Amino acid sequence: MDFGKSFTIRATWARHLTPVPHLVRIHRTSGVVDWNAYAIVAIIELARGKGNNPEVPTWLEEDYHRAIRELAEIGVAEIWRTEDPEAERAILSVIAIAKGLRTHGRFLLKYSEDEMLDIESRAG
Repeated sequence: MDFGKSFTIRATWARHLTPVPHLVRIHRTSGVVDWNAYAIVAIIELARGKGNNPEVPTWLEEDYHRAIRELAEIGVAEIWRTEDPEAERAILSVIAIAKGLRTHGRFLLKYSEDEMLDIESRAG
């Protein structure tokens, strides 16, 4: 999957912040390393508050942020069980976001290894 293209759906997903805790709960019980949960959560979080996208409602804020931290903790264990670069990038993006490194999370989600190497070579 091209995360860069999926990133454009952020406005739609960000309108639905409430699924984040549910997505994390479902992922935790699945026992499968699935990049989709990580990518969806990262896209929602990175789009939060941008443009017309809402901030987290007060009533959801604690559960929402706890769910992102929990997914990052799950990701720390799961990253060692996958060889899929897309899964690794999605997991690392959630870990970065949970640690407050939103720009790093955005780059991990949006750009492939080849694209990052190209950016690096141009930066110089």
